Amino acid sequence: MFNTFLKTAALALVLAAPMAEAREMRVSSHEPPQGFYSAKVLQAWIDRVNPQLSKGNAFKLYPGAMLGAAPAQAELVKAGVADVALVVPTYTPGLFPMSSVVELPGLVQSASGGAKILDTLADEGLLGKEYADYKVIALFTTPGYRVFMTGAPALHPSDLKGLKLRTPSKFGSTLFDLVGASGVSVPAPQVYENLERGVVKGAVWVMDAYRTFRLNEVAPYVTDTRFTASPMAILMNKATYASLPEADRAVIDAMSGRAAAEWIAGVVDGTDAEIEAAFRADGKVTFTDLDAATQAEWDAALAGAPAQWLAEQTDKTAAEAVLTRAQAIAGE
Repeated sequence: MFNTFLKTAALALVLAAPMAEAREMRVSSHEPPQGFYSAKVLQAWIDRVNPQLSKGNAFKLYPGAMLGAAPAQAELVKAGVADVALVVPTYTPGLFPMSSVVELPGLVQSASGGAKILDTLADEGLLGKEYADYKVIALFTTPGYRVFMTGAPALHPSDLKGLKLRTPSKFGSTLFDLVGASGVSVPAPQVYENLERGVVKGAVWVMDAYRTFRLNEVAPYVTDTRFTASPMAILMNKATYASLPEADRAVIDAMSGRAAAEWIAGVVDGTDAEIEAAFRADGKVTFTDLDAATQAEWDAALAGAPAQWLAEQTDKTAAEAVLTRAQAIAGE
């Protein structure tokens, strides 16, 4: 009788206990839904994670800057407006200063190489507290940026002298200064128009943007040098992560960190190579490939970049350690 009472009481407690609240978790992207990172990275990550989560818990993509503009993504996650977001660290100067080391010319050839640099720096504590406010899903980079030109190919760095070019970041403008060009900040959707109107004569960017924004129509000359690269991050709100059941946190953990970064970088590099190969095969875009001597000209013209990057950092000691280690990783 007493055992029956205990079982009945236990059942009543279970039924009376509040059920874990199911929730939709918002994944923010400043790219449109068909954009590369929205479709092939964020949505692909969601499709891998959601089937493994507890019933009712699910991530949902909010693309096209629905939750906020590109520079606001990190703050959206921190404030809980978004639960996860694609963040471009260089869009918020000063917030992720050490991560910007991958912008240095020649340091990053591929997204896989860039991911190795950032993840190693993070694992070794050299990025300091840059991501302390977040659950880091992945740190990686773009592939090295090519140079896209409107009127003529840029074989030598001197070919850029006196020109206005679309810059990818504040430090991108510093790099243009080294080759005698001027950086102009132009939002991604407006690059086509500015190239077409001659407001800028070229841009440094990645091949997926070249295809997405149809830049081949207005900038049909591509110099296949790796001028710079951009750090990338997928970040999650810490409180959201902590509020999830242990099993769900384990699923997210398994799809985070170095393994996630390597998977994403592989997708990025594969797509980058695929797009370049398609444009080369089409024959309507002129690719300028650099031999060793010409690449040496670009390296010499941009040789002052590390010193310029260090000069822009507030914590010089930390920056020197990051630069030295990043260069060593890149050379491995």
